[in-house]
Amino acid sequence: MRKTFLSVLAASTLLASCSDLKKPEDKDQPQEATADTAVVFRKGETAAEATTAAAGEVGAAADKAANAVERSWDMTKAKLTDVKLEEIDLPEVSVRGDDTYNVYGLEEKVLFDTDKAEIKPSATRALSEISASIARRYRGKDVRVLGFADARGDKSYNRELSAQRAAAVKKWLVSNGMMSETQVTLEPMGESAPVATNATPAGRQQNRRVEIAVIK
Repeated sequence: MRKTFLSVLAASTLLASCSDLKKPEDKDQPQEATADTAVVFRKGETAAEATTAAAGEVGAAADKAANAVERSWDMTKAKLTDVKLEEIDLPEVSVRGDDTYNVYGLEEKVLFDTDKAEIKPSATRALSEISASIARRYRGKDVRVLGFADARGDKSYNRELSAQRAAAVKKWLVSNGMMSETQVTLEPMGESAPVATNATPAGRQQNRRVEIAVIK
């Protein structure tokens, strides 16, 4: 979604700037050309071709930024170890941490039906336990909600679904967990950072999850 929005924005901006330019009297001479039209002339590109190229560059930049976030989180996860908190006693809630983060984990089956982003009513107990723990230990601290998917299907669909699920968890935390809207940020991770193999149903189940990371 982010990539599509940025691409459309870039294309619209470039087309708007091209429409304001005067047409050269001689197609072989870039008369009164601005810096933008001179580049188009030198490359022998049409305005449509230049727009497509610009949109592609914006999309590539968005992918690069997303990949950087994913790599950073992979490195962070490698340093996390299991944490035992007395207030967390549900088997479906896991906690891992280091000196910077505590990360509460929930599998998809606890929160969502397959291919859905609406939180199940049965997930309330687990989310309540997590939000109470955060309020007790880290009230006012920044919280990141990370959504993950398995590797089946289209990569962009997986990222979009993980974004919708992370947004649903954020909405629940803000509405029910005594957190402010600005305190909670979203990180749609898609199929990146798997915790198990994607070759088996059991492994894919583990990879479809939501993690709630608190910055200490």
